[in-house]
Amino acid sequence: MSLIAIYASSRGNTKAVAEYIASKTGGKAVDVANAASEDLSSYDTIVIGGRVWAGSVPKELVEYVKNNKEAISQKKSAFYVCCMYNDEKGQKQCDKLAGEMGIENHAFFNKGKKLVQENTKPIDDFIATL
Repeated sequence: MSLIAIYASSRGNTKAVAEYIASKTGGKAVDVANAASEDLSSYDTIVIGGRVWAGSVPKELVEYVKNNKEAISQKKSAFYVCCMYNDEKGQKQCDKLAGEMGIENHAFFNKGKKLVQENTKPIDDFIATL
């Protein structure tokens, strides 16, 4: 499986999760600011990750997905968010944002950097769905 994890991160949580996913799958993690040069057709799986602020993911991530919707829809895709919730509020927020992004397979994580350091099971479970 060739995988790319494209992310938008402000405090490093989303980046940590993207880099963990890439390391576990032999894939590549790319900040959305540097993703325009990536040829999505060369990947089997595209993972999109964003941090949540005021109930939304960064507009540059939304724009990237919008501009690459056709390429993403032709691949196996997944979406995750790093948010402040670790309960049903987080799930509802993730469900809403995944719907807006048009990506069915999705998950949310709380404290991404801490998860990568202490308890990777939630991220490993997400990777297993890819």
